[in-house]
Amino acid sequence: MNLKEAFQAQNKIIELLDYISGYLSVEDNVMTVTEKHLRSKALAGQQDDSVDVSCKSEEMFEVGKLIDIWQQLMNEKEQLGLAIGKAKAGMSFNLDAAVDANKSRRAFLMTMQRLANRKSSHELQKGEGRGYVFNNDGNQTTYFYDIDRIKTIDYDRNKVRAMVKELTRVSDEVSIKIDEALLHTQVDYEPKFVLAGEESFIIEELMEK
Repeated sequence: MNLKEAFQAQNKIIELLDYISGYLSVEDNVMTVTEKHLRSKALAGQQDDSVDVSCKSEEMFEVGKLIDIWQQLMNEKEQLGLAIGKAKAGMSFNLDAAVDANKSRRAFLMTMQRLANRKSSHELQKGEGRGYVFNNDGNQTTYFYDIDRIKTIDYDRNKVRAMVKELTRVSDEVSIKIDEALLHTQVDYEPKFVLAGEESFIIEELMEK
């Protein structure tokens, strides 16, 4: 399988491990609750009765088998991780570093694009200002005036736009390089499980083996 397929398999195994952990963390799924109706103690001649009042999930997986499946999947996760590590070690560039750098590059690109779209502006707010003066009689009076609210960008927008172009170019080039590596780098791993479908369906199939 190629590196892209290996990562997909790795993610699916992680999802299955998390699913099993979540299932086993629910008390109702791992305990049987029985109510004993002690009718004979209340009235002679009445029969006692036991009722299962468990509230297990619809899947009702066998706990012991589920733990075994988790161990199998964990082993597969470790083996696949080693195979992926060997495949990445043979690449001409550091895949993890490239992915991480491009993630940061893309995030900052969004900020720069917002800066590139900002413009200086002004807004005339009529009668929003208030002042006080004394009239000829010595009394304080109020007067109102217009306010021109001016917003000015504190940077060279042309330089920002140039940086947006360069960041876009570099990130696109790195993305193509990463995509090609994911498709063409082979991983020495053969999956032991069919990992397609919903987690519960996959586990049901594993339970039957």
